[in-house]
Amino acid sequence: MTPAPAVHSLVIAVRCHFCSRQLPAFRTHQIADAQTICDDCIEWHNKALEFLAGAPPPGCQACGATWEFLRDSTPGAEVRMYVVPADGIYQIRCATCIRGYLPKRRDLYRETPFGARALKIWPRRGNLWVI
Repeated sequence: MTPAPAVHSLVIAVRCHFCSRQLPAFRTHQIADAQTICDDCIEWHNKALEFLAGAPPPGCQACGATWEFLRDSTPGAEVRMYVVPADGIYQIRCATCIRGYLPKRRDLYRETPFGARALKIWPRRGNLWVI
């Protein structure tokens, strides 16, 4: 008997432009001309859009805390979650993770009431809104 020929498999890894992980090509999708997004980033983006539509959030994308953990560990009845544009997609962040993210994105929130409250960035002279 002759031995069966050796079968070699080749897995091509592709980098997601949003989370920077190297994943097999079958787990990534090509968007636009040169952007690749993985299925995890698409799933979190869709969860953020569902949260904006009123569905409960699954948790925090940045730290991985579940909704149940955040609800049980937050004093009081109100758990704050934030949907922010990060890395080109919408992401859900908890109150702890948003504190580290917002100062990095002063350019987005500088002239908004949210930026004034959260970052203590006061509006320019002549702006009509007051905090």
